Amino acid sequence: MLSLRRTKNGALTHSSILFKILIPFSQFSPFSSKSNPKSTTQNRITTIPRKSTTRRPISLAAPVPRVPDTVSTSIVNSVCSLLSKDTHEITSIDSLLKNFKETLRSELVLQILMNYKQLGRSKTLQFFSWAGFQMRFQFDDCVVEYMADFLGRRKLFDDMKCLLLTVSSHKGRVSCRSVSICIRFLGRQGRIKEALCVFEEMESKFGCKPDNLVYNNMLYVLCKKESSGHLIDFALAVFRRIESPDTYSYSNMLVGLCKFGRFETAVEVFGDMCKSGLVPTRSAVNVLIGDLCLFSAKEGAVEKVRVKDPYRTFTILVPKVGGNRDAIQPAVGVFWEVYKLGLLPSTFVIIRLISGLCQLGKAEEAVKVLKAVEGKKLSCVEEGYCIVMKALCEHCYVDEACNLFGRMLSHSMKPKLAVYNHVITMLCKLGNVDDAERVFKIMNKNRCLPDGMTYSALIHAYCEARNWETAYGLLIEMLGLGCSPHFHTYRLVDKILRENGQMDLCLKLERKLETLTLQKLCKDGQLEAAYEKLKSMIEKGFYPPVYVRDAFQNAFRRYGKSKIAQELLEKIDEIDRT
Repeated sequence: MLSLRRTKNGALTHSSILFKILIPFSQFSPFSSKSNPKSTTQNRITTIPRKSTTRRPISLAAPVPRVPDTVSTSIVNSVCSLLSKDTHEITSIDSLLKNFKETLRSELVLQILMNYKQLGRSKTLQFFSWAGFQMRFQFDDCVVEYMADFLGRRKLFDDMKCLLLTVSSHKGRVSCRSVSICIRFLGRQGRIKEALCVFEEMESKFGCKPDNLVYNNMLYVLCKKESSGHLIDFALAVFRRIESPDTYSYSNMLVGLCKFGRFETAVEVFGDMCKSGLVPTRSAVNVLIGDLCLFSAKEGAVEKVRVKDPYRTFTILVPKVGGNRDAIQPAVGVFWEVYKLGLLPSTFVIIRLISGLCQLGKAEEAVKVLKAVEGKKLSCVEEGYCIVMKALCEHCYVDEACNLFGRMLSHSMKPKLAVYNHVITMLCKLGNVDDAERVFKIMNKNRCLPDGMTYSALIHAYCEARNWETAYGLLIEMLGLGCSPHFHTYRLVDKILRENGQMDLCLKLERKLETLTLQKLCKDGQLEAAYEKLKSMIEKGFYPPVYVRDAFQNAFRRYGKSKIAQELLEKIDEIDRT
């Protein structure tokens, strides 16, 4: 409740800055109907007569001719110049501005307030209080709204509420925009209960019926700034009270419902919004689709199982075989609805949707989504292709994967290494070595450097086809690029070479692999392992080339052990001489 005494909600207090400034101008508190004749203030200079005067407040007087801009500017400059003088006496403001009492009006007050940088916060508040009592707080809406924003930005929340009560108590007008400003600033600072109090009492205390702006700001506070989730039902009730919800009403409600896991209600609200012909904000779409994807991933991956125990019955989560393919359908439905309305979610949400579809085995639907966003030239298209290609290749959908791969090339895209690897691995598993070789050539043509995974897939395929020449050539090429093959890959090639009587190639391959291993040990600074490796190579009769010997010697020299390396290398020189 908004009251004079401080509460847990931080309600209005007599220590309010604005309240202290207002006191010298009034014989009674603007928040109480009882006067306090005993209270005295040394700085009090004038009081507003309690009896009504014959002169009507300026804001209620008949329209007067508009003052030219030049005159208005001169008055503003004069007032700001007087207020900027080095004086700290509050009582001096009435004498300073006595010549401007008759010219006061809302436009002039607003222009002077907008010069707050020149006046400073204290002088700005003093002037507003003085002008308020001169005009009996009969300001236009723009002045009250500006002052509410001024106080809210400086986190003077008690003064902001004091402003609304003061204007209302003097029969001034408090607009819905002023109330919404107050609610929004309170909500941003986490003062949810105070914002609720302002909202619930705005009709009784301010005589102001909430409009869409007030409702939207209240929903913003309840749905986006409130973190406990206890008020989401109240937010839904507030939303139902709006006669004609607009885009922001629906969007705030969607964000709040998703934030607290009320996805079924969120989908229903989204359906009502589409029926009304409204388009949600992009941030609301991101939250709705993104959270629905996360929920579907959890829902489709696990299921609850009741376990009966002699002592108690409990529930456990177990992996769901195959997943629930329909769990992601609400997210897909929302995507296609906003797509029809000409709106697309952000790239990271699209990637999340495509990934979710692929994880649940709905690669065909993922392809449709990818083709829909392809024309928009979003940055996520290539990443989306990579995700879909991986899913298609893992499920061995050859035709779909090849068509999509061809689509990438026809659109002048440069597939990433992962895409090539997925396609080559799929073709090799199916024994389609010729097509895999074609993709490998396209890869080299597009200057995409293959890695160990690329070579391993091709080598295994050629070994299965008993093509030892090509398998051996690929492994030598792989070693030349500095890629270490898996032990199983090496043993597979070695076996097929021995079966075909190619013992010399077996020795050459072993020497090449030993040399590469020694080179990597020297590069990594593993001196002991490098020493043992070179020693074993000498015993086998394998002598590394000159550049590897230099790398071996340099590695030992960096750690001050060049003599140890030199002794071992001299043995190689002696063997070479003999």
